[in-house]
Amino acid sequence: MGPSAVERWLDLSTEELRAQVKQLVAARLPGDHAVWQAVRRHPALVPRVRGVLSGLAASAAGSKDEAMQKVWISKARAALDQPYVAPVRAARKPAAKEVPVEDAPGGESEPVIDLREPEPQEPRQPHRAIPTMLFQEPN
Repeated sequence: MGPSAVERWLDLSTEELRAQVKQLVAARLPGDHAVWQAVRRHPALVPRVRGVLSGLAASAAGSKDEAMQKVWISKARAALDQPYVAPVRAARKPAAKEVPVEDAPGGESEPVIDLREPEPQEPRQPHRAIPTMLFQEPN
C-alpha cells in the first residue's frame, strides 16, 4: 500500500474501499506519512474515508478488540484532520526587498534595501473533535 495506490481509491466500490482503509488503519501509520498525505490531497476521498472509518467503528462495537480498534480509528481520523501541505520547492528567498532610488546624489542610482521583517503569521491549529461527555445525577 502506497501513495500511488491511493490514486485508485476514488474508483473503488464501498466494500473494496473498506478493505483498503481497514488495512491502512491496522498499519497504524503516522499522520504525516505519504499515504495519509495522498488521501488528504483528494477532497472527494476524505469524506468517503471518514464514512468508512465510522462504519469500521460501528462494526467493532461489541467485539473483544473494540478498545484497540477504536484507538486505531481515532488515530486515523486525527491523521485525516491534519491540513494538507503541498510540497514546497526550494526557492531562493530574497533576504531584503530592494527599492531603487531614482534621484540619488552624484548621478548614480543605488538600490536601497528595505530591512523590515515580514509580519508574523499565527500558526493554524488543526480542528480537533471534542469527545462527547455524558453526566448523570447521583441517585
